[in-house]
Amino acid sequence: MVDILHGSRAAGQHERSHRRRGRLGLGRFLRRFTGVDEKILASVPQERSRYTSLGGVVVSTALIAGASMLGALTLLSPASPMSLVPVAVLWGLIIANVDRFLITSLHGDNEGWSRWGNVLVRLALAVIIGLFIAEPLTLKIFQERLDRQILVERAQAISLTESRYKQCNPLRGSAPTGVDCTGHLLDGGDRALTVEGNLRRAQASLKAQERRLAADVKEHADRQKLYNQECDGDDTGGQTTGVFGEGPRCQSRKEELTTFLANHDIPQQQAKVAELKAEVGVLSAALAGAEKERAEAQSKKIAEHVEEKRRAYSDIGLLDRWEALGTVAGQSGMVNFAHWLLRIIFVLLDCMPIISKMLNGKTEYDRLLTQELRAGSACHEAELNFTTRQRTGDYEIRLHEEERRLKAERGRIDRDQRVDEVSMDDEIDRLARTFMTSTPAQR
Repeated sequence: MVDILHGSRAAGQHERSHRRRGRLGLGRFLRRFTGVDEKILASVPQERSRYTSLGGVVVSTALIAGASMLGALTLLSPASPMSLVPVAVLWGLIIANVDRFLITSLHGDNEGWSRWGNVLVRLALAVIIGLFIAEPLTLKIFQERLDRQILVERAQAISLTESRYKQCNPLRGSAPTGVDCTGHLLDGGDRALTVEGNLRRAQASLKAQERRLAADVKEHADRQKLYNQECDGDDTGGQTTGVFGEGPRCQSRKEELTTFLANHDIPQQQAKVAELKAEVGVLSAALAGAEKERAEAQSKKIAEHVEEKRRAYSDIGLLDRWEALGTVAGQSGMVNFAHWLLRIIFVLLDCMPIISKMLNGKTEYDRLLTQELRAGSACHEAELNFTTRQRTGDYEIRLHEEERRLKAERGRIDRDQRVDEVSMDDEIDRLARTFMTSTPAQR
């Protein structure tokens, strides 16, 4: 069709382009990524360098995308980089195919808002692809710095976990009220708690018994003093009579002292106090042993939980580095600047095919392509009209033949019907004559 549109000159150029295929192999390869038609481009060979450069931009973007994917895969997988190369190559080809589609969709000399609407949509898609390419490469470039930040944060998290377990599981008493101990409480230490409860009860009993004993000893001493003063004749100013000897008041004080000693067995109380002190000593020793066991058990459990958390932090994933990148970028203005600079560079690189196409404007190739498309559309429409008319003509002829056949068939049926009617009338006449001739003979 190009030969029809452009004549023998285009055909000659097309033949010469085929003869130079070996010399222009790389250029043809690069132009494939722009979606140009080499037959049309042969008519305007001056456009080859433009589209060859544009294809180089697409290939460069695809190579960067493949390198970005390879970097991301090395961050995600411990496999050998050589085994990940096919996936990176596949991703680069996908990006090249997308860019080829974006450029191909802008070929032609379409005007109006539809063209600019397509450009804006394709630029938005190119920006998204550029960001997707930029992030893995950024993470790979700052990998060492990000890994150090992640290790510091994980060490702090492990230390905080260990501190929280120790704070929420004290050796004595319950966890503090102002600390969130959800998920940090440990089981165990029941023996220590039982012994501690028994010790507290024994200590309370000992204190109560010592208070009673002290009160009884003091009261006994006071009563003994009054008894001695009364019998010795000491005048205490109202509490004693001041008369020496064992008088009625002396005997009364003696009876009161005897009754008090009978009701308050001080030696028995002293023995009880001694017994409670011994029990407290035993329980204290038992508590020390139980607390030691509890401390060892808790230390072991805390160490297990801390080790479990440390094992959970054994690998550094892509999302971990992504979060660390935000932290490091917030802490360092230089890292933040470099991060955004890389983003902008890679976004511009991925947008470069579209930008290059728009900067080139409408080329002679676009004009020829539009003419080729219009000619192709016109030819297709003419062919479709011809095929439609041909098919409808065939159906009209067949319809006419069918109508003639039906008409002939209806004529034949009418003739047969008339013949049958004539035959029937003749038969009726014959039967009538036969009937008429037979009637006189019977009479």
